[in-house]
Amino acid sequence: MPKKTKVLLTKGHAVNNGDMALVYALYTALEKKGFEVSIATFHYEFLKEKYPDLPLVRELLDYNLITGATFIKKIFLKINYLINKKYKKFDVYISSPGGYLNSYYGLKKSLLPLVEAKKSHKKTAVYSQSIGPLNERDISLLEKYSKFIDLILVRDNYSKECISSINCSSSILQTKDAAFLLEPKKSKADPNSKLVAVSVRSWKHDNRNMEHYHNLIQNYCEKVLEKGYDIEFISTCQGVKGYVDDSITAEIIKQKIIKSNKNYQESIHIDSEFNSYFDLVKKLNTKYCFVIGTRLHMCILSLINGTPAFNISYEVKGKECYEYLGYNSYSADFNEDISIALSKFEDFISNYKNLKESLYDKIYEIHKESKEHLNEFINLMKMS
Repeated sequence: MPKKTKVLLTKGHAVNNGDMALVYALYTALEKKGFEVSIATFHYEFLKEKYPDLPLVRELLDYNLITGATFIKKIFLKINYLINKKYKKFDVYISSPGGYLNSYYGLKKSLLPLVEAKKSHKKTAVYSQSIGPLNERDISLLEKYSKFIDLILVRDNYSKECISSINCSSSILQTKDAAFLLEPKKSKADPNSKLVAVSVRSWKHDNRNMEHYHNLIQNYCEKVLEKGYDIEFISTCQGVKGYVDDSITAEIIKQKIIKSNKNYQESIHIDSEFNSYFDLVKKLNTKYCFVIGTRLHMCILSLINGTPAFNISYEVKGKECYEYLGYNSYSADFNEDISIALSKFEDFISNYKNLKESLYDKIYEIHKESKEHLNEFINLMKMS
């Protein structure tokens, strides 16, 4: 029997169920192709307890370092890579799908593991990423590090344009969001369900106005409540100590709604507990009539599981995704004029049941494209 190619998905933040959706989708898709796949993640101890059956590996920088200085992290990462037998045994290193190659989060810590792997003559790639916006410093860094990356997959037109405008040494392939590698499902929710899921988040980059955003979500929620629906605030990011918790933002908005109308108090619930990826997916498939999602993967997971989702786009990635899905009329900007945003939302509420009927076919079409792009990726990387 020929030896299986060993693949490591690096840079996982799988406590975020959006990120878990991405790495799990790519992990399962590659496993079906016959590769031996592991997932390197931060919050390793917590996640190993929650997902004992997944092949998790501790990410190289998943330690409480005394200093946060970049040069210290770089030295630590290099030494850890050299002595970490578990991390060094792989043939192919793929930086996990997502939206972290921009100037909000910093490129160095994302790409340095690939640099070290390439120096050890491994195959390296970045899968299904949003690229940008990038400041001049990060453009220079990406140009420098791209010499160590064989292939970069981008997940939308904006990202393709961004990376095409710089001197990138990697080969480039355009795909869709990696979560669409997951098999789509039809909703199993009660057709008469009147429960709406609402996903919120805090976002202060790009001079975004949080007060305006709070007012926007309040207006959406009040519109839902006026029509006799109940609301459950739930997110891909919550319930993990030391990590982002969107239920804090949900509580702010809930109190604004109650202050406006106390009669709504019993109709609003906040789920603030950690839901495993599998538990969240089950809820999205069986519990809600539709979703209002600020977190992009709250929307994508809803759509994959047969539940219509209205998107609030805080970065370009949300707008781009809904554009190629053909659902751009069901996406509003994070700081959009409230009257325009409400008009879009009214159209969505009026049409979500019809949307639900055609949802599976639309998502299955994107799913097939994603699998074709995976095959192209494997061929370009010469992985088998």
